[in-house]
Parts: sequence; structure tokens; C-alpha cells
Amino acid sequence: MKRQQQLIVSLVLALILIVFALLNGQAVAVNFFGARFEWPLIIVIVVSVLIGALITFLMSTSALNTARKQLKSVQNDAQDQQKVVDQAVKKATAALEAENQKLKQQLDQTPKQN
Repeated sequence: MKRQQQLIVSLVLALILIVFALLNGQAVAVNFFGARFEWPLIIVIVVSVLIGALITFLMSTSALNTARKQLKSVQNDAQDQQKVVDQAVKKATAALEAENQKLKQQLDQTPKQN
């Protein structure tokens, strides 16, 4: 269902782009670093949009990589903390088991009352 919606939206956007291109076919002068070009307006707009999309993609990729690094760091910290907790639990369990054994021995050594 999601793919169908994406296909429909893509087709509608493509149709809008085609109509827009047909309506904006007149040539415009573009000055780019001293060079002068005469291109159809739709080409200028599409190139501008593509450059903007590329910049947006590069910026979002950078932010995504930063977020991934932070996530990895947090996961490593959580694993380290879990190891510390596991060691503390193991140590406390061993101490309690030793105390339990000691108490059992004391209980066995006390005379039984009827």
C-alpha cells in the first residue's frame, strides 16, 4: 500500500513538472562566474533544485553519521555499565551465598530443642 502511494505521488509530481516545463520554456540569461549562458528557464530551475537537493542530502548525511556515532558511543557506555552491574551482582550474590552457608552451619551447630 505504501509503495502504491509513493508511485501515485511520484506520478503526480512528474506530471506537474512536465506541465511546469512546458509553461516555462523561454530562454533566460544566466551569469555564472563570468560566463554567460542562455538556457530555458525550466533547466535553470531544475539545476537549482538539484543543487539544493544535493546540499540537503550532504548535510543530512553528515548529521546522520554524527547521530550514528553518538548512538554507538551510548550503546558502548551502556554495555560497559551493564558489565559493571553484572560484576556487582555477581560479587553481592557470592557474598550473600557465603553468608547463607555460614548461617546454615551455625544453624546445624546449635542444639535442637524439642
